[in-house]
Amino acid sequence: MSGGRKKVVGMLAAMNVLGILFAGNVMADMDKPNYAQFKLGAFQPTDDLDDANFDTGFQLSGAYGRYLTRYLIVEAGIDGFAVDNDVDGSNNTAGSFDQDNTLSVAGILVTLKGEVPVGPANVFGGVGVGFYTATLDSDIESERLGDFSTDDDDQVIGAHVVAGVNYDITSRFFAGIEGMYRWTDDLDIDETVASIPVSYDGDLSGFSITLNGGFRF
Repeated sequence: MSGGRKKVVGMLAAMNVLGILFAGNVMADMDKPNYAQFKLGAFQPTDDLDDANFDTGFQLSGAYGRYLTRYLIVEAGIDGFAVDNDVDGSNNTAGSFDQDNTLSVAGILVTLKGEVPVGPANVFGGVGVGFYTATLDSDIESERLGDFSTDDDDQVIGAHVVAGVNYDITSRFFAGIEGMYRWTDDLDIDETVASIPVSYDGDLSGFSITLNGGFRF
């Protein structure tokens, strides 16, 4: 196991221990210690994704959170985004070809957040870990072989940081904005179809901005 992966696994273990230690210690005056949240926004690739010319993508997430204390939250979420790039080339088998690639990513995230109320707003920041499954779909138009498609997938783990603010619309409903930056290990997707490489060897690092809406219960 690499040093980076050991650090991520260690962070996850530490967060689980915190959850066990603080579970049930929600402040007595909090009659709605749980929340569900929907997040919609954009993902901007950096590092290897940017080097491979993947474009800005769409991001969609959902999360469940629980207040461990008035100022400490553990949040579990499902996170998804997709990015695209185009590749042109030629070889002896397919002739000239155009390759339209879509990298679709689904993740399971756990985040520990600190939150401070400021009037009707709640300012927060946090750290977390995630497990990601990524699928590379490639639609290929070739001069000699016609049109065809292929896909392959791989899994990686990663870490992230978040910061943002939520505004209380009522005591139950809230809306806000969140920024996230994530780092991951490298994917290893490597296929060859008609001598055309369908591959991505790199991380899923990048930042996202989402608009959020949720309710407490």
